[in-house]
Amino acid sequence: MLYLTGDGIAKEKLLKIAKKCQLPLWPSDDNPFIRQSDYTKIPPAVCVISDDFTDTRLQTLFQLPITALIDGNASLKSIQDFVHRHQYNTSRNGLGFLLTGPIIYRFDVSMVFTTALKERFHLSSFHFDSIHLALHEALVNGLIHGNLKLSSNLRQSPDKYRLYTNLLRKRLNTPSFAKKAIGISAQWDNLKMKIVIHDEGMGYSLSDILKQPSSIEAKTGRGLRIIASVADSCTIDNYGREISLSFLKESIKKPDKVSLFTAVENQVSAIGKENLSGCKVLIIEDDESNQALIAGLLAQLGIIQISVAKDGIEGLNKVLSFEPDLIILDITMPKLDGFEVLNRLKSVSSTRSIPVLIQTASDTREARDKTFKAGASDFITKPVNPLEFFARVRTHLEHRLLVKRLEMRLKQIQTELTTAQNMQLGLLPCPATIQDIRKRYGFNIVPFFEPSDKLGGDFWQVIQLPQNKLGIYLCDFSGHGLATALNTFRLHTLIFQMQINVEKPSDFLDILNIQLCKLLQRGQFATFFFGILDPQNQTLTYAGAGSPPPFIWNQKRLTALNTKGLPLGISEKAVYTNHTVSFKTGHCLFMYSDAFTETLNVKEDRLGQKGLATIVKQALKQSDLKETMRLIVQDFFHFAPPPPQDDVSAVLLECLPFSEQKEEK
Repeated sequence: MLYLTGDGIAKEKLLKIAKKCQLPLWPSDDNPFIRQSDYTKIPPAVCVISDDFTDTRLQTLFQLPITALIDGNASLKSIQDFVHRHQYNTSRNGLGFLLTGPIIYRFDVSMVFTTALKERFHLSSFHFDSIHLALHEALVNGLIHGNLKLSSNLRQSPDKYRLYTNLLRKRLNTPSFAKKAIGISAQWDNLKMKIVIHDEGMGYSLSDILKQPSSIEAKTGRGLRIIASVADSCTIDNYGREISLSFLKESIKKPDKVSLFTAVENQVSAIGKENLSGCKVLIIEDDESNQALIAGLLAQLGIIQISVAKDGIEGLNKVLSFEPDLIILDITMPKLDGFEVLNRLKSVSSTRSIPVLIQTASDTREARDKTFKAGASDFITKPVNPLEFFARVRTHLEHRLLVKRLEMRLKQIQTELTTAQNMQLGLLPCPATIQDIRKRYGFNIVPFFEPSDKLGGDFWQVIQLPQNKLGIYLCDFSGHGLATALNTFRLHTLIFQMQINVEKPSDFLDILNIQLCKLLQRGQFATFFFGILDPQNQTLTYAGAGSPPPFIWNQKRLTALNTKGLPLGISEKAVYTNHTVSFKTGHCLFMYSDAFTETLNVKEDRLGQKGLATIVKQALKQSDLKETMRLIVQDFFHFAPPPPQDDVSAVLLECLPFSEQKEEK
């Protein structure tokens, strides 16, 4: 049940409104006004106000359970329609204003309304400012363009602006304009708040929309873009007379996994507004009064590092010495105008990324198009609207800070990735180890490794075994990048800690498989080839876990080895099989990752095992093992040009004649 009460209005008008709206009066018909003693017991009520209220009085009223505020100077029909609409709201979930032009023009109604919402909807400071800005723009749009029928064209020059000011005062005192009201209604639940702003202007006619769409677009210009940018949704109804805004509760905004830039932006939003005190702003403006005005507005944002230039040439010099985070640039200046300054700023790489906010007295489409075409970041008209100025400056400075933070973070990530890459390369046998293998076992080894990213999932290693045998393996983890590289570190550590004393490669794979089944997450696995070279018996005994089949070259024929077996880390019940082949002097072993056979070229063809075998067989005709590896890699990248789609790893191992085993590389 709603009650009608009053705040210093004529009793006759209040009684007339109560009768028309069919609402009871509170406290009584004889005494229908709010008193100081009534504050603690007032029921949900519609309060009718007159011309003599103040901002302080209004804010005091809305600390009470008043659910609607009506300007008694509005037409009775407007009041009646508003009350009937509003009585469907509950006292806890609804709030409304119905105010005429003079009241809206005199007071910061958007601030009062947003303050009244703050405790009811538990607004954060970020949410509060967003709603305040959106309401301010919507109220100005409804009052100036709707109820008072004033065009933005009147603000495009100083002479027209004086005419605009005079017309504004005149229409605010003309009953046919002044009695038109603007209604603001808010409703909310646990998820979102909806705010509707409705003016009583003419709106667009159907013929306007059908015949002159460009004029409609002009009527919904910069103000609407500002409103839409801060609200979660924004719609225009009733032929332009009604703007509906929706704001989600911040606690329920859960963005999907996104880029690093967006993640940093969400983090800043979560902790509130950025501190802009460390930002530097350069004002390039020849008018001293405008310089002072802009500097004062910047100071209200906490920005104290401000430099001023009075012409374009001085401005360009100060850009280099001051290194600003934002430039506020006037168009009409001596020596060098704003467009030329902008052109020079955007032609140099060191200044190209600095955001530039253009200020000008011209608000035409042609002026905006020319400004943005020249490279400006944003556009604001004179005389400067403080709220719009704050919103635009804060937006560009916060983005500037985010980009700087992102660049620093990317540099840090680059450094960390380089360190991790060096660590991963450290998993591979070093040149000294390869040389020692040549001297001790008589095997010449030439490796190749190129990750698809800074980090990869491939690595290979040799293991010195008892009885003068040599173990060699090549591992390829699924995927590539940081997570896969971490798995290579884990596996390398696991193998290093094991006491390897096996005669059968399958036993080694059994142990690794059980361990990786416990360590790896679902969907992660590793293909693995492990061979034991026996120089005395001239054999290679091996087992495979789903790895690409290595090739054996015996000077006459190229043979693919059998590496069938379940990759490591999928099932503890996997079974691995041993195979033994001859590996004599002059024989070569070529191990490789599946990038060689699975990479797609520009025609979306794969080299495949047969294609790779042809390349390897042709390259093995070279007597020098390094040249053989160079030719294999060259032919592969000729087929599928770099950068590689997957980690590319290969190892060539040759059994040397006894006479060459002691030679240096």
